[in-house]
Amino acid sequence: MLPIWRDIAVFLAATPEGEHIGRRAVAIAQRHNAHLVGVYGVSHENAHPTETYARGTAAIRDVLTRQRLADEQKIIAAARHFGELAREYGIGSEFRIVWRDDLRDESMLRALHCDLIVAAHPKPADLPSGWSAERLLLATGIPVLMIPAGWGGETIGENVLIAWNRSREARRAVNDAIPFINSASNVTILTIDSGRNPERFGTEPGANLLEHLSRHGARVEIANITSEGAPVADVILDQAAERDANLLVIGAYSHPRTTEILFGGVTRSLLSSARVPLLISR
Repeated sequence: MLPIWRDIAVFLAATPEGEHIGRRAVAIAQRHNAHLVGVYGVSHENAHPTETYARGTAAIRDVLTRQRLADEQKIIAAARHFGELAREYGIGSEFRIVWRDDLRDESMLRALHCDLIVAAHPKPADLPSGWSAERLLLATGIPVLMIPAGWGGETIGENVLIAWNRSREARRAVNDAIPFINSASNVTILTIDSGRNPERFGTEPGANLLEHLSRHGARVEIANITSEGAPVADVILDQAAERDANLLVIGAYSHPRTTEILFGGVTRSLLSSARVPLLISR
């Protein structure tokens, strides 16, 4: 069954970057006729020492009162701004608050029912440390649309670049990105050094995927590029810039190590260096 986005979640922050991401998410929800969930976390991770240390009952009570009032003001402002955006774009929405006791609980993230998560990258300072785009992807299994801070493009997903290596993760990413791909003006399937690996890519690299996406009505072309010894992530980013792509689709290779999950090298490099929106799945 092909993905249709009916519920999209965006992780909000009380910062200019957070407001920027909120507007991007609202526009995507409108474009795909989806319901938008704004998730706002209340955290004191970045509190000043004077706000977290007090001696004596009266002083402690005063600190707690000031924290509660500050929390309430931020929540009210964030909810009002989010509601105004939703009304401006004419979409269905809801505003959810996650309190500090639940911020590090991954069961909370796993309980999030949606088809796509929209998040800023890197994570705005106002968001809890556990809410990075990478952690959201790993904890939920939901595809994440990462929007780089400072990206100033007008529309996400009009010109799509697929980083294709025929892996399971890449196939999953393409399937998760179908709503973008089907509505894009142009889609490029990018393979790198496929001629050196015919066992993996076949005699016509990307041809089967092109036929598959074309049957969905997508306008697709193939670019088989030689890296000439350059890092694969750099080649992908250079191609995205050269082709003026406004969405990069990749599958995130990962492997377990003790209790953490580590991304593969190309994925890590793209996460740290991407200059265009990145839809990532695993």
